Amino acid sequence: MNLIRAALFAVFAFMGTLSLSAQGWLPPAAAIVKINTELELLNEPPVPVAGNGGTISKQQNSDKYAKSGGCADCTVNAVKKAFLELSALRIKQGMDTGVAVNEVRALMVADAGNNLAMLNAIQTAYVYMEFIL
Repeated sequence: MNLIRAALFAVFAFMGTLSLSAQGWLPPAAAIVKINTELELLNEPPVPVAGNGGTISKQQNSDKYAKSGGCADCTVNAVKKAFLELSALRIKQGMDTGVAVNEVRALMVADAGNNLAMLNAIQTAYVYMEFIL
């Protein structure tokens, strides 16, 4: 099973590098504006949703599942936020957009170690970054 997971990760990493060669990244100034907009969207206040016996927010619902380890979207959103913030920091320090995004991806993958859920969240966030930038 670990061999299959490692193979899938290698395929995703290869696909990411392939698409990188064809990727036209936004200029740094436009990337910062886009990153700030995306961070605002990810940090919007929760929208109330109907729950059992009352109203609970999406955030409360997400927090409940995050604590139990059952909220994959919570992990992906947290990784997206970190990816955006770290990329913005590097872009503001003078890096090109593509270089900054790829450096952040490499750092996050190194920090994730063998945590498959985190590696998948990082890959999802990287594809998201490619899409928006």
